Amino acid sequence: MLDEIACRCEATGCDRELDDGSCQLIFRTPGGERRAYECPCGHVTVTIAAPDS
Repeated sequence: MLDEIACRCEATGCDRELDDGSCQLIFRTPGGERRAYECPCGHVTVTIAAPDS
């Protein structure tokens, strides 16, 4: 599910691709999964996905 999403840093002037190597935290609940990615530029991006049906 989330592996198919191209996640990019949205910091001004960055736009690096964020991959599993930059994923620092995975939090799962019945409502879905949240992943926090830390970019080398220092910004953090959080993705949220609903559970598979």
